[in-house]
Amino acid sequence: MIIKTVNQSINQIKETDAAKLREEYRRLVDGLKEASVARETDIYLSNPVLPDEILQEAVPGTIRTAEHFVGFLRRFLEYLKSRLRVQHVVQESTPQFLKDIFDKVCIDRKPLRFCAERLQSLLRTLEIADIADFSAVTLISNFATLVSTYSQGFTIIIEPFEDRTPTIANPVLHFSCMDPSIAIKPVFQRFQSVVITSGTLSPLDIYPRILDFRPVTMASFTMTLARTCLCPLIVGRGNDQVALSSKFETREDFAVIRNYGNLLLEMSAVVPDGIVAFFTSYVYMENIVASWYEQGILENIQRNKLIFIETQDAAETSMALEKYQEACENGRGAILLSVARGKVSEGIDFVHHFGRAVIMFGVPYVYTQSRILKARLEYLRDQFQIRENDFLTFDAMRHAAQCVGRAIRGKTDYGLMIFADKRYARADKRGKLPRWIQEHITDGSLNLTVDETVQLSKHFLRQMAQPFRQEDQLGLSLLTLEQLQSEEMLKKITQIAHQT
Repeated sequence: MIIKTVNQSINQIKETDAAKLREEYRRLVDGLKEASVARETDIYLSNPVLPDEILQEAVPGTIRTAEHFVGFLRRFLEYLKSRLRVQHVVQESTPQFLKDIFDKVCIDRKPLRFCAERLQSLLRTLEIADIADFSAVTLISNFATLVSTYSQGFTIIIEPFEDRTPTIANPVLHFSCMDPSIAIKPVFQRFQSVVITSGTLSPLDIYPRILDFRPVTMASFTMTLARTCLCPLIVGRGNDQVALSSKFETREDFAVIRNYGNLLLEMSAVVPDGIVAFFTSYVYMENIVASWYEQGILENIQRNKLIFIETQDAAETSMALEKYQEACENGRGAILLSVARGKVSEGIDFVHHFGRAVIMFGVPYVYTQSRILKARLEYLRDQFQIRENDFLTFDAMRHAAQCVGRAIRGKTDYGLMIFADKRYARADKRGKLPRWIQEHITDGSLNLTVDETVQLSKHFLRQMAQPFRQEDQLGLSLLTLEQLQSEEMLKKITQIAHQT
């Protein structure tokens, strides 16, 4: 339908302004100079879709004219439709895919490589106002360019149905990048010095391996704080001594779900303002919330705070966030139930009273039955010698740190970080958390019961309620210009630089 619309636009412009199409043809004969100049002048950073050698070439004659290009896209689309008529899962490399498309419909690799830029050029020539209407054909042309550009680091998986609905035929073609170094390679090639920094880069040694670079300097720094403003606690047991875990074997255990509910209920009574709770997946959150409703736990929680829930719908989640913040500004505060790897866990800051406590229910391991994940783990094992379990644990702890890190967004902020799963107490899990969280986890904050967690939380919140002025931070977490330029401080900075 969209390709038909493009064709109609071409016919229309041929009648009214044929010179435009002739001018475009001339540009394409000359080559992709615009894209090359844009790259050289920093209009946009090196795009991994098109390698440099392509930018020096002219667009192949088979797709130079607008009509030929639309016909080419139509053939490519028909081929994709035929590939989706499968009864079982198919996985293949990009060279295998290109061989098949050449054997079946005689489409060569070279015109495929130019598809993305050729479509953009055509849409500009046709002066299409709303490019969003052409997102589907843009996706197909981007796929064509990528699949023909990279012979390694990508895999194609065609499934006859989605995992959620295995009885309904709904074929899906996944084109997945297995090698994260592909995306960052243009940055390393372009700039002499690259600094990669984040509060959740932990453990550091895995990043040079998966991003394929040799670091000149690697360092992990602690936070300079005038007071201990974060309090990480690991809850391993309920008050009835039942072990808390989101492991597959125990995730439907009635006692575990009840204890998780009791933890949230008790925390809602002692924590002022906002509490953000993260679950390992949307399905797990839905099951637990339904069980809490049946047990009457939700009703009890709502006597203390209002409850808002993140959903997979972006508009609903935006509304929930807005109302959550409104509730935190007025009255007793609120609770936001969210999902690790969801919209709330990345990029949204819960500063000050919007997040006085963050609770992580379970360890957010990725869904391990996913075929894409299995292919990625196999690639990491073969190419970078990274064991499957090491990568899964690293990934889970990175997301857990990202979730709880929403609570501390500045030196004057404070918050509780509650890890509700006994597995966080293990050294192999704890050791993969960022250093600034690890150094605040003491032996007395491991494997706690719900009651012990509540008592430690009360004590922490009482300490944080004491007056805290800017003068208290001077010389510790804040430096005046004189202090920064003092000989003692310069000597200290030099020592830190040498240690790294």
